[in-house]
Amino acid sequence: MKLLNKTLAVAAAVAMVGGPVAAAAAPAAQKLSVARIGAPAKPAKSKLAGSSTIIALLAAAAVVGGIAVASSGGGSPKSP
Repeated sequence: MKLLNKTLAVAAAVAMVGGPVAAAAAPAAQKLSVARIGAPAKPAKSKLAGSSTIIALLAAAAVVGGIAVASSGGGSPKSP
């Protein structure tokens, strides 16, 4: 069970890191595409502008906390 928790925590961390990496690679892939790309739309003002930084920090803290909880613990099992 302990190994499963650590494995899931590592998988979640890899997924959190892999998303932005894939998004960063998207513009490079668009240059190779033969599809027509339209003009960018004018961004609308939002009440939530700037909240993405807070959400990203909270997500990073959750990942770090999850890894810390999964990897902490004594050397001996608590169950009989």
